[in-house]
Amino acid sequence: MPKITKAIKIETYHEEWLKSKGLNFSDWVRKKLDKEIREAQPGISGKPFKAVILAAGEDKSLFPLTDEIPKTLLDIKGKTILERQIQILRSVGIHDIAVVRGYKKYRIDYPDLLYFDNDSYENSGSLVSLLCAKDYLDTDVIVLYGDILFESEILARLVESKEDTTLVVDRGWKKRYQDSKEGHALQPELTTLAEGDEITKVVGIGMSESDLSSEFIGLAKLSVSSLKILDNVYKKIYLKNPEQKFHNSSSLRMASLLDFVQELIEQHENINALEIWRSWIDVDTFEDYRNSWKLIEELDKG
Repeated sequence: MPKITKAIKIETYHEEWLKSKGLNFSDWVRKKLDKEIREAQPGISGKPFKAVILAAGEDKSLFPLTDEIPKTLLDIKGKTILERQIQILRSVGIHDIAVVRGYKKYRIDYPDLLYFDNDSYENSGSLVSLLCAKDYLDTDVIVLYGDILFESEILARLVESKEDTTLVVDRGWKKRYQDSKEGHALQPELTTLAEGDEITKVVGIGMSESDLSSEFIGLAKLSVSSLKILDNVYKKIYLKNPEQKFHNSSSLRMASLLDFVQELIEQHENINALEIWRSWIDVDTFEDYRNSWKLIEELDKG
């Protein structure tokens, strides 16, 4: 690897500022360079990535915290979950961001975002929320649930991956649920993985527990090829009969994003897995909410 041998002279006040922030100059420069490179990173299609945040659902398990606001607006150390998600997306160069709203939708009103509304959020699943944004989906897209927090490096790895459709999955799902003291009303979205020579693939969802090796964290990259299948699902199934059974769900109307992943698998789409270990949280319980503060403190230190 070539070296840059010319010394860079900085002023005293530059050095004092770096010290006040606890920053190493070389590390700071590398991070700035990484950010510039990521901001120029195209998707698989050659166009810049877009992002869709699915934030339509109502979560009564967190009442009274969510009595007047959607869960994505919960404050975590001075910023809402949504603000933190937007910040991470923009840090890797994704500025074209849409939010699918539903419950208390007019409380979500940040500038420079595109909004789609799922007004049937009480009687539909996450797949319908994604379909609400179907006209926006014309290039590779990052899809994320509106109640998750994760370290920025996870998203950077997802964006930089040369693979097509990719799910971020956590191998540590069993310990996470075993450690929980309050229990979870919502079941984990589990996936089955097949490990190849170089790439780990997602080969199924919701199979027997002995086959389920990871939890989908609610963060994925969908390629243009997968989005074409999504469009076909909308035109050929949803418009004709939204009550038709769809994989593990009783109907397409109530289907989850993972039900769509199963459709992709059955249509012979390659679904890749980006594996992580625990460095994320979805806020489903009061315990999760408390732990989300701890996670942010840990990530800020790192």
